[in-house]
Amino acid sequence: MAVIPILFAASPLGVAPAVIVVGAYEGATLFAMVALVLLSREGAAALRARWIDRYGDGAAGGLIAATGLVLMALGV
Repeated sequence: MAVIPILFAASPLGVAPAVIVVGAYEGATLFAMVALVLLSREGAAALRARWIDRYGDGAAGGLIAATGLVLMALGV
């Protein structure tokens, strides 16, 4: 949704500059997402505990389900 105001701001410049601006926005977004995922992955790999190995998948599934229930309750 944040790209829409950026696109409207770049549109008076013409099609090519607007496409470049949107491409730069998308590239920066993808770079940030990949960087954060890689950092998170390294941090998670450093965690070693027996309970994480045993209950980690169930806890992740429970967290995903709880997030879905909260979103449904909020009507989002």
